[in-house]
Amino acid sequence: MTTPRWLNDEEQKLWRLILAATRKMDRTLDETLQDDHELTSSEYSVLVSLSEAGDEEVRLRDLCLSLDWDRSRTSHQITRMDKKGLVAKVKCEGDARGVIVELTPEGERRLKQAVPAHVETVRRMIFDPMTPEQAEVLRDYLTAALTSGSCRGDRAGESEA
Repeated sequence: MTTPRWLNDEEQKLWRLILAATRKMDRTLDETLQDDHELTSSEYSVLVSLSEAGDEEVRLRDLCLSLDWDRSRTSHQITRMDKKGLVAKVKCEGDARGVIVELTPEGERRLKQAVPAHVETVRRMIFDPMTPEQAEVLRDYLTAALTSGSCRGDRAGESEA
């Protein structure tokens, strides 16, 4: 086993700042959606994905991919949302195992109500305090972070054999 590449004091401070900021953003967005619109962040994510689909329906497996969730999590989430009337599950024609997830009128109504407050919260928390130059640096950094070794066991900078 190799020796861990420990974070120095400045890296540790930055890492903890990233964690604190992420938790605050997640908590604030969750509270806005839940308190004002009785939606969870997960429900909101599903509704947005469906609303952006051409005909407001998506195969369950494609929804898993677009949300970057595993099939079990997605399936359970969709079942809960189906019971609330936010989405509908429909058998896929010609594929007995396939499931289509559709946005219902109630899901569309709730999403339309939630979007303005969600966008305002994102704007207030993220973009208002950020300069265009900071936005460019952050965009470059996040793009690099997402394209570097992101899976367990991947090592940035190591080539595949």
